[in-house]
Amino acid sequence: MQRDHRANEFSEQEKLFVSLADGMNNTMLQLALLSEQAGTVPPKSQNVLWQTVHDVSRASLQLLEGYTLTMRLQGGTAEPELEAVAVTSLLYDTLHLLEPYAKQLQVSLVLDVPAKLQPVITDRAILQSALLSLGHVFITAHSESDATNKTVKIGAHMSGHGIVAGWYGQSIQLTTQALRRARRLGGWAQQPYGELVSGPATGVFIADSLLSTVSTRLHVARYHNASGLAVTLPACRQLQLV
Repeated sequence: MQRDHRANEFSEQEKLFVSLADGMNNTMLQLALLSEQAGTVPPKSQNVLWQTVHDVSRASLQLLEGYTLTMRLQGGTAEPELEAVAVTSLLYDTLHLLEPYAKQLQVSLVLDVPAKLQPVITDRAILQSALLSLGHVFITAHSESDATNKTVKIGAHMSGHGIVAGWYGQSIQLTTQALRRARRLGGWAQQPYGELVSGPATGVFIADSLLSTVSTRLHVARYHNASGLAVTLPACRQLQLV
């Protein structure tokens, strides 16, 4: 008798949880190793290691916060609140929150936005949480690359369909086909996004799930000769003339 595997397929919530568990397992191992090192180095060097523990822990908490928000939105205990959001300000705040983690991994962060960029209509908390989760992935992936210039950009620009905001880097080459395959493998492969980025890519799952609650999805994009993952958001037409 042939077994029907479709009956055992994970739901979207289960796929997200499996991905989160994989990502957190990697982080817990990293923190355990750092803690062990702190107990064996001279007192003068311990502060540096404990700062690393703090920064890695904070980055992990950002992923957990994104996961929790996703579950609340999908479970109906929270609802998106659409409003006019200043993209430049939001991207700057996101970069600032991720700077300590990027510094620990020796990755440079750059904000790349035009001088004038109109607001978008979205939920600010959802968008920022999605970009934080995605930034975590790009920083980790670039830290593990062989490139000498490990720079990641968070940027936004206007397109014919709205405002495109996302993360970009030159150390990885992304394709729409790879993103599509990764979504199909969610929950079945330990690293379904391994073709897109190296290392744990839990943040891609979380970002995609968060953005789906405001009726949009991540897509592969190119900006200033770098490839990345971005989201296209509707511009706030009412404020264009202000």
